[in-house]
Amino acid sequence: ETCYKLLGVKWKSLPVSYVINPSNPQQLDESFVTLAISTSAETWDIATASELFNDAYTIDYTATYGVQNFVNAVDFGDYPDDRVIAVTSIWYIPRGKQIVEFDIRFNTRFSWGDAEADKMDLQNIATHELGHGVGLADIYSTTCSAVTMYGYSSYGETQKRTLEQQDIIGLQK
Repeated sequence: ETCYKLLGVKWKSLPVSYVINPSNPQQLDESFVTLAISTSAETWDIATASELFNDAYTIDYTATYGVQNFVNAVDFGDYPDDRVIAVTSIWYIPRGKQIVEFDIRFNTRFSWGDAEADKMDLQNIATHELGHGVGLADIYSTTCSAVTMYGYSSYGETQKRTLEQQDIIGLQK
């Protein structure tokens, strides 16, 4: 079974920059948040010959999810569905299907942390969400549950911190 799915959109030019708003109600430290997210971005970068994400991200406490402003924003906030751990929105130009922006929101209805059994692992979920930012879709087949782009996760899971071969094949396509 093919354990990757393409969104059918791609970036015109790489690498892309992104902005992190580390503000969160759980008082997670700014350095922890930025390290988890930038490490996740680098995980995708090292899987291909191209630099996908600019290594020099920006911290901006006003950046917000869901505003189409050509800024790839990553933030924490309440998402109105308590079954959604995090969400990525992608804007693209229909002609040529070129991505112009992605935004990621980590749902504050969940507890966030670092490889803790009772928390969502930020790096784990960030790696998955950034996969959407490079044009990959969720996979829901249970036979593909080991891949990073598998659409479900649970507290304490860290398996999505690394890419599986199917994730890399999808990325390269």
